[in-house]
This record gives sequence, C-alpha cells and structure tokens, in this order.
Amino acid sequence: MALTEAQRKANDKYLAAKYERLPVSYSKDFCTAVRAAAEASGCSLAGYVKKAIEAQMEQDKKSGAV
Repeated sequence: MALTEAQRKANDKYLAAKYERLPVSYSKDFCTAVRAAAEASGCSLAGYVKKAIEAQMEQDKKSGAV
C-alpha cells in the first residue's frame, strides 16, 4: 500500500528531525564481506554495522581511548 502525500511528508519530517546519515565508502570486496557477515548473523546491514560501531565505542570507553 502506497503512502499518502501527508504520510510521506510526516515521515520525511520525522527522519529529518531524528536521524542523520553517516556516509562512508569502502571497497566493493569489503562491502560484499560485510553484507555476507550481516546476513549470516541474521541482522540487517544497518543493524550489523551499528552493533560493530557500538562494540568499538564500548571497547574504547573501557580502555580510556575516548
């Protein structure tokens, strides 16, 4: 079912207020490997990347790097 124009505008407004993109670029081979790892773990690509970043941030926090 398609969104109405009002629903689309509401979604766009919410995303603009609550989310920010972090564009990054990696080699195609690396991206393929990350997608495969995410799929194998049963996670979405975004969820897999988020977990990896959160784990690194926690590790940095514990080691006093941040």
